Amino acid sequence: MFCKLTREDHRELVKLKGSVGNAIRDHMSQTGAVESFYNKITGGTGACENIPTAFILQNTPQLSFLSQTDQLSMEAEILEFGIDAVWTVGRSFRNEPRAGDGRHLAEFALLEYEARDMDLSGLVEFQQALLNVVMETGLRSPIISSDHKERLKRYLKTPAEVISYSDVIKRLNDGGVSINWGDDFRSDIEEMVCLLFNGPVQVTHYPESIKFFNMHRTDRGRLEEGLPIELYNRRRYTVECVDFLLPWAGETFGASRREEDYRTLTVKLRESRMFKQMAKIRADQVGSGEVTDEIAKAAWEPFVPYLELFNPEKHPERKSVQRSGFGLGMGRLIQFVLGSTQVVPF
Repeated sequence: MFCKLTREDHRELVKLKGSVGNAIRDHMSQTGAVESFYNKITGGTGACENIPTAFILQNTPQLSFLSQTDQLSMEAEILEFGIDAVWTVGRSFRNEPRAGDGRHLAEFALLEYEARDMDLSGLVEFQQALLNVVMETGLRSPIISSDHKERLKRYLKTPAEVISYSDVIKRLNDGGVSINWGDDFRSDIEEMVCLLFNGPVQVTHYPESIKFFNMHRTDRGRLEEGLPIELYNRRRYTVECVDFLLPWAGETFGASRREEDYRTLTVKLRESRMFKQMAKIRADQVGSGEVTDEIAKAAWEPFVPYLELFNPEKHPERKSVQRSGFGLGMGRLIQFVLGSTQVVPF
């Protein structure tokens, strides 16, 4: 699809995107989530989704980036102001070398959501409900073929399979697919998983070693410092997360329960590949390329306000606040609704 769209097709695609946006806004309002808005020029905390693809701005007083995510700012709002849930749709900028391959874009609309008092099971339910709203909206669009509408109706009748990463790995290995525990899923693997279950799939509990530093650790024992990735994987450490894989589009929602332990957040941020990449970028931009103590301290400073949200000496009550959230690529969402082989610019 999208090889040769007619003028009428383009018109209906614009209307579909608008209808999906309106349906999501209505759903969020009905659930009590507050729409919020964020700056698109940011320091480290807004560019930490995928550091190698960050757009670095020139001629700014401090090292600045085009935003990739508003997640950490949103978490701060629900904690500081006692808001139950916030959501936003903003631009996410990625200096993506694979842009144009049908799956990746250099700029796209990213819907993000953060909520208090929500655990992983609540997150799974919320994502399914939101997807249902979008599929119902798609059924009213004339641009979607009758065959694909029948598929969407089938997906609406049966909620997506919910399965752990470990169980997916076992199913794939048993079927002759070579993949190791600890490997991230490539797009072809995501397609296989959707084929295995004949529709959308919510995959939970990915390895801790490959996920973002503030995803809630499933193993609640004291975090050891300096563990190599191989040891994380050997011990099968996971996080309370869920990726919603959709046919045609692959990973469309990336979600997790958020970590609230101050020491865990501090240690995992300091040891994360993401932070080391951030420090190296700063060293390359403002120094000789060597990550000195001074450079590392400067790279750390943008994250301090976020970390201090969980300082037990200042906020002991926050250790009992469960938080969860997700990021949702709108282009891939529309790709799924259309049954398209191409991600849809949104």
